[in-house]
Amino acid sequence: MTSQSTTRASIDWMDLDNDHDPMFRPGVPRISPDRAVQLMKLRREQVERRLEALRANDRVPRIALYARTVNGQNPDRSLAAAREFTERMEWQVGREQTFTDCLSLTAPEDRYGWLQMKQRVKSGFVDGVVAVTRAAISPQLDRYETELNWFAMHSGFIALVHAENVVPQ
Repeated sequence: MTSQSTTRASIDWMDLDNDHDPMFRPGVPRISPDRAVQLMKLRREQVERRLEALRANDRVPRIALYARTVNGQNPDRSLAAAREFTERMEWQVGREQTFTDCLSLTAPEDRYGWLQMKQRVKSGFVDGVVAVTRAAISPQLDRYETELNWFAMHSGFIALVHAENVVPQ
């Protein structure tokens, strides 16, 4: 037997052993968590951190409401649901803190209302935004994550009336 065949036999044995390793180490995660679940947890943590900071300064969160319109119709029901949510949370919504955009504009950076609202957050006039669902921000996880990160960088948060719909796998 040559040294090359000896090396090959030992590698094959180790590879086989490593394939069975997860069976004997159940504490090691083998399935990565769903990305939507990760983003839901990230958003909730951001909300909790920001609210804790505001409470420490005896401040009530100042909120902007955000909704998307369909075919130019006024999103009265979505805005009413967002307003009711903020009232239950005992947050305040200032005058002229309601923003809407057309549903056909998919990218957040293309939406005038969304950009105006972000400018209010960046300027410190608003602490967070309340939307009915994640889809109002973006149905695409990459863009949604980008928006969450932007809000975290600017000491803001996104709250949802209906938390992300995550289907267990």
